[in-house]
Amino acid sequence: MIIGIWGLVMYFRKLPPSGGFRSTLVLTEVLFVLQGVVGVGMVLGGRRPHDPLHWLYGVLLVLLLPIAASYTTGRGSRREALVYGIAGVFMAGLAIRALTTGA
Repeated sequence: MIIGIWGLVMYFRKLPPSGGFRSTLVLTEVLFVLQGVVGVGMVLGGRRPHDPLHWLYGVLLVLLLPIAASYTTGRGSRREALVYGIAGVFMAGLAIRALTTGA
């Protein structure tokens, strides 16, 4: 949620995305991938999520930022803040929903 709000604030204040913002996006993606690796390890250990939608939410969380990045490539930095802001809010929703469908 923090990334979403941060991106939207930069958009509405007409600020370009900062290095700190972009670093946070990279860190977020790394953490989602690590969560996926842990999840696969849990499945290999015999634990399964209660709801199969948990898989969908996990995959979407990993893929969302690269998709947003491909959409912002070559466009203005102001639009970049808006796209990542919306993606951040969407990711927060997916993360909350994934928690409710987990093991």
